[in-house]
Amino acid sequence: MQFLSGGTMGARIQAYDWSASPLGSPETWPPSLRVTLSNMLRSKMPTYMLWGPELITFYNDACLPLRGLRPEALGQPLRQAWAEIWDIVSPLVMQARHGEAVYVQDVPVDIIQRKGYPETTWWNASCSPVMTEAGDVGGVLIIIHETTERVLGEQRLRFLVDLSTRLRGVTEAREVMATAADMLGRHLKASRVGYAEMSVGGDSLTVERDWTEGATPTFAGQHRLSHFGPLVESELKAGQTVRIDDVSKDPRIIEEHIAAEFLRTGKRAIIVAPLIREGRLVASLYVHQVEPRHWREDEVTLVQEVAERTWTSVLRARAETALRESEERFRQFAEHSTDVLWIMNAETQQMEYVSPAFERVWGWSADAFRHRSQWAETVHPEDRERALQTSERILRGETVVQEYRIVRPDGSMRYIHSTGFPILDEHRRVQRIAGIVKDITQHDGFAVYVVDGNEASRRDLCLLLQGAGYEVKTFASAQSFLEVAPVLVPGCVVLDIRSPETGELTIPTELKSRRAGLPVIVIGETGGNVTLGIRAMKAGAVDFLDVPYRPEQLLDALASAQATIQERAERDQATERVKVLIAALPPREREVLDGLLAGGTNKTIARDLGLSPRTVEAHRARIMERLGAQSLPELVQIAVTAGLQPKSQAR
Repeated sequence: MQFLSGGTMGARIQAYDWSASPLGSPETWPPSLRVTLSNMLRSKMPTYMLWGPELITFYNDACLPLRGLRPEALGQPLRQAWAEIWDIVSPLVMQARHGEAVYVQDVPVDIIQRKGYPETTWWNASCSPVMTEAGDVGGVLIIIHETTERVLGEQRLRFLVDLSTRLRGVTEAREVMATAADMLGRHLKASRVGYAEMSVGGDSLTVERDWTEGATPTFAGQHRLSHFGPLVESELKAGQTVRIDDVSKDPRIIEEHIAAEFLRTGKRAIIVAPLIREGRLVASLYVHQVEPRHWREDEVTLVQEVAERTWTSVLRARAETALRESEERFRQFAEHSTDVLWIMNAETQQMEYVSPAFERVWGWSADAFRHRSQWAETVHPEDRERALQTSERILRGETVVQEYRIVRPDGSMRYIHSTGFPILDEHRRVQRIAGIVKDITQHDGFAVYVVDGNEASRRDLCLLLQGAGYEVKTFASAQSFLEVAPVLVPGCVVLDIRSPETGELTIPTELKSRRAGLPVIVIGETGGNVTLGIRAMKAGAVDFLDVPYRPEQLLDALASAQATIQERAERDQATERVKVLIAALPPREREVLDGLLAGGTNKTIARDLGLSPRTVEAHRARIMERLGAQSLPELVQIAVTAGLQPKSQAR
């Protein structure tokens, strides 16, 4: 039997007892079987040959590593030798038995006994008919090639790509961990997967949520790291991935109570991939199986890769969440601040953000200001060049504090205190500039504008008023005063109409028509005729002093006018405060407030908004608390004072 010489399988075939085989002794085998068998035994490709109707099995030395611990199949019918794969192989063999060659790729095969544990494998196979001398099919030649490693590698890469794609659209850290656990658990067909984060002290771990296949209870909660045993704990802290196929047989789980805890909590087999940052264990990705499981090396590698990739996404999501929360805090602060906050692109000089307080201070809509040049046009002409030069210094990287005046659309003037500063990029280049602007216009009424055509009288009034603590600005004519009146800060006007330059009662008449906040005290000489005083009061003056008058009379009149200015300023501030509070109301509370202003009851408002009357009542109570109202009429008065108009409501 020289055709059987060479190789382990050749020797086995020669030593095999063929007397009970349907094939008989090798000497009686047909030439086609002997020639094919001889070629197969010399091949370096794993090859099987099945002969006769019984499909008696032969194979070469190249098949031995693939068979592993399986029982001997030589001389056995295929159905008996490979019972576990019969359903997969038999259709291919039958096709070859009918004379048609077959080639298949990456066929999955579950093998139970090759390595002592169940495993899923993948194969390429070529099944060819072997013809006899009579021209019919005597057997089937099967050349096989295992592709398990390649298929698993492709599956791992495909999974990681899918994972990265899914995580890219997840913005919350908890959802990142939940998504990764869900995908990994389903891919590995595990019992439970999740992330555990370590405490600062490193002695306990917390699981917020995890994925389970349904029957396995969650592992969420707080756990002591020592519950895993000292050997597992030390490996995790050293950054080593822990792999346990069966805790009942693992030498690292030697304490009975620890092993019992593993089994009680559904951790018969585990993979735990630690995450080490700056030398400290910060988190871990765990995979649990409630029954023993042999973890493949590619599965351990996949868990490690998922742990690292997902944790990177977790840190990214947390950073983005912190940024969003920071931006939201800034937005709320800016929207409720009485100061103006602004940010401008340093390159384009386009405004990127202007807070709502801008409209209150400037009198313009923030949307109307998108460029630095538009801001410059609002600066008082006398301050414009200096303000622009200062802004150039900010663009060069300086932090600058300055004061300047602006002119509002109605012609009034405001005094501005501004702090501007650069915002640098990672290369320390000025990327944006920003600022905080405060309206420092004085509204206390201590400004007095003396209009008197007589220089000596003007000087005496100025000395008297300055001595009383007032800031005094003098004008020699009505024309010179009215030209600048729109940009003056609120204060009192002392008008001596005894000289023709002061235009008699032109100033109070004009200020009254403009609704300017500049109360006028008129000084005149009536000669005992009260008609002039009456005319002055009708023209808009708040007081009239007949010459001669005592200084105390003028100071008393100024004090009264000053009180009016302060009262108006306080009323304006209160109105602005209420406007801010109303603007900060949640949308649902604002809808309830609109309903109350329209005269609605809890019941009608509830019907219109699709709420219960009790819910409307709760919103109403919170609104009154926020706005400081003690009753519904007071609430309505506060809202109307802030500029809200009652809306009609259908009953």
